[in-house]
Amino acid sequence: MSDDNELEQNESDLEQLFEMSEEQFQDCQIRSALRVAREATRTSKSRGLAIQYMRGLFDQMRYGHGVLDPKSNREATVELLALLEDEEHARRIQPDLNEGEYQWLCTWMSACAYDNLAESTGLMSGYNSAGMHECINDGIQICRQTGKLECIKCFREYAADVYLSSDDLAMVRHQCQELMKFREDDPDEKDRRWSAHDKLAWISLLEGRLESTVEALTTALPLTQADKVYLKLRAKLLVAVSLDQALLLAGHPRFDWTEIEQAGEIPEAGEWPKFELERAKANCVAHVMAGDLESAIEGLTDWDRQLTELQCTKEWFEIRLRLIAAYLISTNRKRAEALAKGLEAKASEAQDFLTLRRLARLMSPGTIVGPVPTLNDLEIGPFTGKPVPDATENAPTSDTEVSATEPAEDDAVTTPLAETLITYMQQILEYEEDEEAQSQLFDTILSHVPASIEHPGDAAYLVHLSRFLIRGPEMARRAWEWSVLIKDRFPDHAKVLSVVADLGYYFHTADPIEFTDIDVTEVEEMYKLSLSLDVNDARNHARAAAFYFAEDQMGEAERCYARAFRLDRTDGSIAQSLADLYQQTDRPRDALAVLDLCLREGSEDANVAWEAAMIALQLEQFDLVLTYLDRFEELGEPQTWLYYYRASALIQLGRFAECLSALELEAGQDPPGDFHLKAVRTCALIYLKRDEEARVLLHELLDMPMREIDYLSMNGLGRILGQVWEAVSKWSSDDPQRLQVEQCVLECGLAPDEYFEERRLTEKVQEELHFYRLQLEQPLSENWRNSPGCLPDQKEWTFYTILWGVLSPNEDDAVRRVMQYQAHHESEAKVIDVDESEETYRDRPGVVWQGMRWMSEESEDEFDLEDESH
Repeated sequence: MSDDNELEQNESDLEQLFEMSEEQFQDCQIRSALRVAREATRTSKSRGLAIQYMRGLFDQMRYGHGVLDPKSNREATVELLALLEDEEHARRIQPDLNEGEYQWLCTWMSACAYDNLAESTGLMSGYNSAGMHECINDGIQICRQTGKLECIKCFREYAADVYLSSDDLAMVRHQCQELMKFREDDPDEKDRRWSAHDKLAWISLLEGRLESTVEALTTALPLTQADKVYLKLRAKLLVAVSLDQALLLAGHPRFDWTEIEQAGEIPEAGEWPKFELERAKANCVAHVMAGDLESAIEGLTDWDRQLTELQCTKEWFEIRLRLIAAYLISTNRKRAEALAKGLEAKASEAQDFLTLRRLARLMSPGTIVGPVPTLNDLEIGPFTGKPVPDATENAPTSDTEVSATEPAEDDAVTTPLAETLITYMQQILEYEEDEEAQSQLFDTILSHVPASIEHPGDAAYLVHLSRFLIRGPEMARRAWEWSVLIKDRFPDHAKVLSVVADLGYYFHTADPIEFTDIDVTEVEEMYKLSLSLDVNDARNHARAAAFYFAEDQMGEAERCYARAFRLDRTDGSIAQSLADLYQQTDRPRDALAVLDLCLREGSEDANVAWEAAMIALQLEQFDLVLTYLDRFEELGEPQTWLYYYRASALIQLGRFAECLSALELEAGQDPPGDFHLKAVRTCALIYLKRDEEARVLLHELLDMPMREIDYLSMNGLGRILGQVWEAVSKWSSDDPQRLQVEQCVLECGLAPDEYFEERRLTEKVQEELHFYRLQLEQPLSENWRNSPGCLPDQKEWTFYTILWGVLSPNEDDAVRRVMQYQAHHESEAKVIDVDESEETYRDRPGVVWQGMRWMSEESEDEFDLEDESH
């Protein structure tokens, strides 16, 4: 047999294995599917076929979660990622690797690999453990980089699990609502609505709302069979078993499995351990309901042991909670307390605050204990109004978690120095312009000898206040040495450690030469110890978050900010910091959810309303823009840009007369210029069919040199010019002023996509079009600074680089089309890079978009396209 024939036969044999394993996976015969996938992986490697080897690992990774073996699953995922991230690693298996096929594989596998790595790690270590938040951001970025935007939903589901473990049910609901935004007309979109309803049902159950739980699961069940649901049988069985449990708890007849069993859809024993675990949990609930506590405890104990051996920490948390509940119901509190200690230790290590809160309530005196530990009493069912026997005789074993609204200990206690500290704070404000008085107050604060300070809350506040009075390195050195003594005085107090760490990091970053003795690693350890000593202090978490953010540890910064926000919904500075982090990681919807929740919970911080309005504008949610601006006016004073943004929203909502009124109000706020006001007014006049007035104003607008509009961001200017073009596009295509606007947006490099879409509509539909991403370098003449296309901060440019996106049958045609748009320059542009898509399209040829332009060492990514509009 020739080498080519042998290769073809090998690939054919392997393809049969892959098809067999996929069929078994679809039928929920997961252990068999995994066994075949492993065989395919081994065979691929032995025959030197890297692509097939990667496919085998990919299948192992997908199937592994169902058999409750996260360790093996993680190992397969890590190996796959090594191959995806390093082509040479793949060539060690197959030296003659097809590079195009390899790159295509990397594109569609990478996002899933990161998702599965995060899930495996979460199952083993807990979904709120170190690094878990970072996986959300990293995964979403990979989705965007590879163009697999649909896969972002996977990370939304993962994010829901992370927020569930972190005990932030409001943010879980937000992620679920995002999952429900399903568009039937999108050919690439997968339907995950059933999963969102399933997660929302679990939250309802935890909150004791069993009727809502049953309703959500009843809604989810038919959704599992929707056209665009992948793994329909898997989805149906998981929802069915959840519904079975909910019906039991509500005192209703159990779910009828007859039809499913008769159809032979229940996998054989051992094939799908995850499903078997879920059915065992429901059956144990049934045992408890029937008074057969011995069978319930036996079943839960067996799973407790299995999950421990398999290192399934996340699943173990739930089983251990239910086992403790079963022992409490059986009046064996001593055994329950022993089991609770182990759970508390493990959940604390994993920072699983939901498990800790459920455990604390479960062990609290007077709790009505049911087979599923909840956060509130069940509203209906047999376990309403039934306190655990003798529950009031014992104190809770855990004080790790308290109500998120309960004040921190130091805030609730009047300390020996409370009045003195208030005086110091007032004096700091009073002496703001008096350096001598500040120096004297600084000496007074440092005169408090650490050994004489009785209460740690006083000590922490003294350290905090000292920072506002420091002027120069000598005072800083004195403050640091004094604060170290305070830390030594209270080495195990969370707030003291936090504020001392904060002060130390401030000194280290402000003057690293003077403070070489402050080690960042030691500072981080102080933050960590502080958080472990008190998991319920919002400000401690916020300080630690700021540290991690400054150190570019975005995952830990997010985890700490998220916890701080969970503990204090109304602190505007925390909400804005978390929202800013989400913005920087390209998650504006999450940012808006945080700010909106902060306002709804009662925050009176006007800045929160303002930031919410800006993000709503970015997301084009114009009704919300008006709502948040209304709230801003209630909380703060009118300011520049307020009525402009109101006008921008009103015009998008078709409320043109109100838009003009808002612009008049903005003109009275001393704006930095009037280009933006004239632009929006022009648009409103056009829409009101007051063309004569609009043309006069548009003439003035086009006479304004763009290089002088230095009070708008690039994004703001582009958005405004796009609005003007959209308005004038209502005029005839040969209208002179419309043509002037089009020339302006093209020369400025800010033409909206819709402009090119209109041009492409004149072309005939063609087959086999490729998408080209062209990078051009455009030389600029000495007259550039006076050119109509020169923008602020571009006057000194001698050339620029620009990207263009084109649909075209070939590269030459793509270049020709782009050069036509670049022809307004005196010198011809040079093509420096062309990226051609492998996929082909049936569409109309032409330019699709004009990208941002830049000069010198800058990259396209350095332009903040989501900056505030002004």
